[in-house]
Amino acid sequence: MDYYFKEDFHYKLFFASSPNLYGSDSIHSNSQLNHSVHEINPSIHPPSIMTSIKKSSSKSNSLLDIPILNTTTAIALWLAVTTVVPLKLSSSRPNALGIAILGFNNLNILIAFCEIVLGNYITVIQQDFRKFQQQYPGQRRYQAAFAYLLYPLSLRTVLSGRVWSQMWSTYSLWDPSYSNPESFGFFIDVGNGWSTIVPCLLWNVAILCPQWIHSNELDTLVGFVGACSYWQVLYGTIIYLLSFVWNKRYQGNPLAEVLGFVGVSNGIWFVFPLFALYASYQMLLHKDCTRVFLVS
Repeated sequence: MDYYFKEDFHYKLFFASSPNLYGSDSIHSNSQLNHSVHEINPSIHPPSIMTSIKKSSSKSNSLLDIPILNTTTAIALWLAVTTVVPLKLSSSRPNALGIAILGFNNLNILIAFCEIVLGNYITVIQQDFRKFQQQYPGQRRYQAAFAYLLYPLSLRTVLSGRVWSQMWSTYSLWDPSYSNPESFGFFIDVGNGWSTIVPCLLWNVAILCPQWIHSNELDTLVGFVGACSYWQVLYGTIIYLLSFVWNKRYQGNPLAEVLGFVGVSNGIWFVFPLFALYASYQMLLHKDCTRVFLVS
């Protein structure tokens, strides 16, 4: 269903979706959409979640549609722009440890914005989760994950918090605590979203420009911030996984799905913070980030 919002007497295509993701009953307030909504055209029934977003008849809107752009390619493009491009442009030669942490930091920054969305869109996430439970019962839950990963995006919707909130309503099929604002998983992720972006950016500067950090005697600060921030991420991941197992949320789910959608996704936030904590220790020990991050 194509929604057109009238703003300053002009109709603009906002987004299109399935009945489960963007049904009119999921729209609660102007603040959730971050748009001034004056008029909605609900005359056309929405397609399924896997149906491609319809192109507008307007030539300007059609230019915003990119056939290969979906959730997965958007994440890959983000990592390429924020990791590969800076490495090519940097005059420094980061070692494998620095490159690994740089890539993780940029992935974490993207997920941090999604974690902020988790807090801001929790009511919408709860509604979508209930709908997904009906649409993907039992052994069909994995279809919801692939539907989300392949969900088509456009330049107009790629930055929509409403679109990225579906990450959490989908993940809630394996762990309903993410649709519960009283749970540990909800609070630790929302907290990480607001608190880890700046430390990641600081460390990215240290990895790409270690000589500048060292010449300004900021090595100890970078090491201290890293020790605090990456331990927070690691500890939160450990407690979350223990909570998941202790409360037996894995029951009723195929082992492959639990390992893939819960184990692997959270394992990233276990392994890479360990690398970063090692780098933090070396930086505090030697007070020289060039020694930690550059090829010797």
